[in-house]
Amino acid sequence: MSNNHPDYLKAILFDNNLAEVSGSVLQSNCLTVQDYHYHCYRERDEMGDPYGSILSEYLDFSVIVSNPYACKFFYQCMEHNKYVPFSFIFNARFTNTGRLHDYEDGLITYGYVTDVAEKFWDGDESGEEQLLIHVKMLLSKMIFLGNGSYHFLEITKE
Repeated sequence: MSNNHPDYLKAILFDNNLAEVSGSVLQSNCLTVQDYHYHCYRERDEMGDPYGSILSEYLDFSVIVSNPYACKFFYQCMEHNKYVPFSFIFNARFTNTGRLHDYEDGLITYGYVTDVAEKFWDGDESGEEQLLIHVKMLLSKMIFLGNGSYHFLEITKE
């Protein structure tokens, strides 16, 4: 039996809700995700049993941008204190025209951007200068996409 899964997971970031606009996702509007992490938990009683709703701290992620103006969106979100969606799309495949054709899994997050930091990268293998943007986001809810189904997980209530 052949393995159709790649050896590594490639993630891209789209600055909208993928479930609402999946047919209009352009490759040129997506950023390469360097890394991301989040933490969800539930309170525990004195016996160690979990109770209550699911809580979260922050979502931290880093994206690579080759155009310095691409990070402007993150600063605008922080400045306006906007409740925004971000979609993490895993192993995306695009058509010849650059539209999203298919993907393996996805994660849609909603929340508030609370911190943005830039790190200048003096060139990759091709010699292009790039920026690494670190974004910190206070999570409100998450939606997991996988195998043709949506798995809704509400982290906190707005």
